[in-house]
Amino acid sequence: MNSLERVVAAIGGQPVDRTPVVPVLLQQGARMLGIPLREYFGDPRRLAEGQERLIERFQHDAVFAFPHVVQDTLPFQVELTFHDEGPPSVRKMALQRYEELEHWTVPDPTRHPYLQRTLAAATALARKFKGKVPIVGAVIGPFSLPTLLMGTGKFLDLLLRWPDLRKRWYPKLVEVMVAYTSRWAQAQLDAGCDLVVVAEGVSSASLLTEKTFVAEALPLIRRFLSQVRGLKALELVGDSEPFAAHLAQLDVAAVLIGGNDDPARMRKALGPSKALIGNLNNLKLLRYDPERVEFEARRIVRAAGPGFVLGNQGPELPWHVSDANIDALVRAARARGAVATA
Repeated sequence: MNSLERVVAAIGGQPVDRTPVVPVLLQQGARMLGIPLREYFGDPRRLAEGQERLIERFQHDAVFAFPHVVQDTLPFQVELTFHDEGPPSVRKMALQRYEELEHWTVPDPTRHPYLQRTLAAATALARKFKGKVPIVGAVIGPFSLPTLLMGTGKFLDLLLRWPDLRKRWYPKLVEVMVAYTSRWAQAQLDAGCDLVVVAEGVSSASLLTEKTFVAEALPLIRRFLSQVRGLKALELVGDSEPFAAHLAQLDVAAVLIGGNDDPARMRKALGPSKALIGNLNNLKLLRYDPERVEFEARRIVRAAGPGFVLGNQGPELPWHVSDANIDALVRAARARGAVATA
């Protein structure tokens, strides 16, 4: 099996020669090219070469057609601050006052120069890897993107604290978010991605009660998914197990599970129709030695059952995770008998 065949089989719950392994390697492309991280992220055209070098080095099962998810804010006239040892951060929020929503329109992500270069990188990866290695895109979901555009506190206040302001401004915010995020996800799929991951970090049980998730986040996620043609995966970034029964009905091929989510219980709740991807905690990967990484990875594979793709809890491996630990993660999937079974 090649990597694409292996991942597609796992997503479909079919037999695989070994468990697919997809550590989310984004920042590490700069290391492969020997350039500073801020320079690497400064122009996403370097992304394709970085991903090619990474898969040659680690022999994992996917390439990633996005430099970082914070890029999703750029069409809203957000400026980013680039760092030497981590992904960029938002320099200033796009929205300071709710009243500014009156003038918001849906920006076209394909017209922003930075995102155009990201799409060009996806197309370059497709020319090299299409049909052989899965090409993965990503988008911040419609319920979570507002936190990067106005701040988490301001968004949650609008959602839960100020009913009069919500009645006036929240519908406009929702319309813009769903339209923009679905358009951006579709653009990545059209550019050559095989799968797009929807990152809904604000929708996790780490932040929301189940009542709020069902009433507020779930309807937006459903609307987004209905407007995107192609394979989609959902990542709540934090804990997702308390919401698993609600995720089972969503139009996604896979759910990315967190480090606190029990793979066996998630499989039982989601049923056989959705793949699980995960779930080694990123921060623990910074602390573990390679032997511990391999031990934990093998344990997770055994617990997950069929339809499993080994990886890390998102969104990406931190800059300081060692190459030895990445090798150990991949080695665990390649070990004899490393196939998730019922």
